[in-house]
Amino acid sequence: MEKIYDIIFIGGGPASMSGALYAKQMRLTSLIIEKGEFGGQIATTSTVENYLGVGTVSGKELCEKMYNHITDLGIETTKEEVVDMDIKGTTKKIKTDNNEYFAKTVIIGMGTEVRRLGIENENKYIGKGISYSSLRDRDKFKDKIVGVIGGGNSAIEDAIYLSEKCKKVYLIHRRNEFRGDLGLVEKAKNTPNIEFVLEYKPLAIIGEEKVEKLKIIHASNNTEKELTLDGIFVAIGRGLISEIIDKDIERTEQGYIVTNEKMETNIPGVFAIGDIRNTVFRQIITGCADGAISALSAFNYIKKLIKDGKQS
Repeated sequence: MEKIYDIIFIGGGPASMSGALYAKQMRLTSLIIEKGEFGGQIATTSTVENYLGVGTVSGKELCEKMYNHITDLGIETTKEEVVDMDIKGTTKKIKTDNNEYFAKTVIIGMGTEVRRLGIENENKYIGKGISYSSLRDRDKFKDKIVGVIGGGNSAIEDAIYLSEKCKKVYLIHRRNEFRGDLGLVEKAKNTPNIEFVLEYKPLAIIGEEKVEKLKIIHASNNTEKELTLDGIFVAIGRGLISEIIDKDIERTEQGYIVTNEKMETNIPGVFAIGDIRNTVFRQIITGCADGAISALSAFNYIKKLIKDGKQS
């Protein structure tokens, strides 16, 4: 059999990187498998202001610091997509699009993926006016008019970030109040070129070769109107990545993985961390805490395996 890691982390967000750091301190071998950019959702966040010790940074910069930290320590990472898993035995097998890997424990930290609007012409205009990342695409809309759709912190942060370069930003939300932090909401209200469009939902995108207008509909009286704009930024949250998760792992009705306070799932030697587990709060710092706890729990699990003679 090929090399058996102590821990395989599925997903390369802050939770997994934090877990790998703690695993390294306990002399455990680990591998982080990530199909996209290390850092996950945080890498697309324009500004992070509440991570202790780093001040105000972009999400990308924070993720780079985390990634450089773990790779400088020699922690193994790979960019591959997990396509299947066999995790009920003492030795776990993770299959990717390129390889098979084996481990004594598996820590699932895949996080979530961007939700789409699901409206007419959305797919047609991806890259032609529709964006899911203000950090990546803001400069394309300098001095132009854009709309941000969403009501959480991400949407408000996007609107503020875009307002620094864009001529005008419509912040479109289906309710008459925001779920985001009051401080962010107040900052957006006091930004002259941000206009709130409340109690409206997106209905259709209009344009020839690129986005030209967004048709919206009032949430209660069903009246429709059109906003003339050059771009649309979607920030309506994130959905679960669940297709490759073992069907025997216990999950909530919403699909989140059920864990205890040790990050243990119902399958021995399998843990879940970050946004994909049934946690009340989904923040960078809570994800990093999850990662640290999972590594400590994995260490104790492996120690018991050795004691019981099930692993060397």
